[in-house]
Amino acid sequence: MLQPFLTIFLYTEEQRGNQLVESEVIGMLSDISGSDKVVVIRDPHTRIQFVYRVEHDSNNLDAVAITALDAGLFTGKHTTHINGMSYRLGPPEAALKLMRGKTQWIQDKGSILSVLLHNAAARSASFSGRRIQRDRLTVVPPGTLVERLIPDGETETAPAV
Repeated sequence: MLQPFLTIFLYTEEQRGNQLVESEVIGMLSDISGSDKVVVIRDPHTRIQFVYRVEHDSNNLDAVAITALDAGLFTGKHTTHINGMSYRLGPPEAALKLMRGKTQWIQDKGSILSVLLHNAAARSASFSGRRIQRDRLTVVPPGTLVERLIPDGETETAPAV
């Protein structure tokens, strides 16, 4: 039997259209002091695990890195090194707690593109240092289509509820 996994809905602006995409919460990265915390979310289409900084006031998740760490390591008992710093790999429940239990977020398109370019150039795990100040979408438009995960990891699109 498959273990149920925790998910959130990310509003994305893509070529296929703007939609809320159900995405798996992999876990959380926290520096040793606990002051720097980010969440790891798997894109259901590309299977890329994006590392996001949570921006509560704008309802945005800002991509800061990509990680290829195995999802099974996010138990709170393992660590990894990024940019010379040690980070504890926390479970998905800790990531949801960091997101204050909120399950609908807006993916910042500019930060995703920046991280993809940074990752292609660096070819190693590192945080993208740039933060672009610009107007952000802070509310998901009404009537947005919802793309849900189905048990085999595929997705299906349905009208917004």
